[in-house]
Amino acid sequence: MVEVYSSSASTGSAKSAESVSRKDWWKKVVDEVLEKVGEEPRRAMMGAFCVRPDQKFMTQQEDEEIVLLLRAHPITNIGWVLLVILMLVLPSVILGTGVFAAVPGKFILVGKLVWYLVTLMYAMERFMFWYYSVFIVTNERIVDIDFDNLMYRQITYANLNHIEEPEETTGGFLRSMFQYGDVSVTTASEKPTLEANAVPYPDKVVDIISRLAEELEKRRERGE
Repeated sequence: MVEVYSSSASTGSAKSAESVSRKDWWKKVVDEVLEKVGEEPRRAMMGAFCVRPDQKFMTQQEDEEIVLLLRAHPITNIGWVLLVILMLVLPSVILGTGVFAAVPGKFILVGKLVWYLVTLMYAMERFMFWYYSVFIVTNERIVDIDFDNLMYRQITYANLNHIEEPEETTGGFLRSMFQYGDVSVTTASEKPTLEANAVPYPDKVVDIISRLAEELEKRRERGE
């Protein structure tokens, strides 16, 4: 009875030590990769470019660390933000023309409340689409979370050792000026390509993914 317990404890300690060793190895690798790329833990572009954020996500494993958390560049929101502002001032502009002068005040009040409610719902939906649609790079895999609405979201991931060379796509005045572009990662999974659209510093993102995948492949070749 005592021998069985001792054996189990020994096995558990060995697994724990292996887990700690792997975690320490990854921490060292991530430190080296970020140093080579010229990055350090930070939160930039209103949360669109986060390096080593202190956050968790669903399906995150115990020894898995988030290296990059990306969203579309904030400048991509300018279109719907301007539209919301226009929708907010539009009722006052229309009422100022006197077109609805003959309409009872209570109907105008109800109409304004409905209009502003629709505007608020639209603004919240657009913001949540931007905030919760994220592209995550961890020390082991890439996770692409696409938020469509409150009822539906799609999560796709690929292990770093299953990806091919990532690519960046930039071009145009705005993208060059504000330093954002698209990142695509080809994989051997059912969904062949993972994409991060309009994310900040796509060159750094590609560089970090490539270096992490290379280090993981080296470890695999060594049989570790």
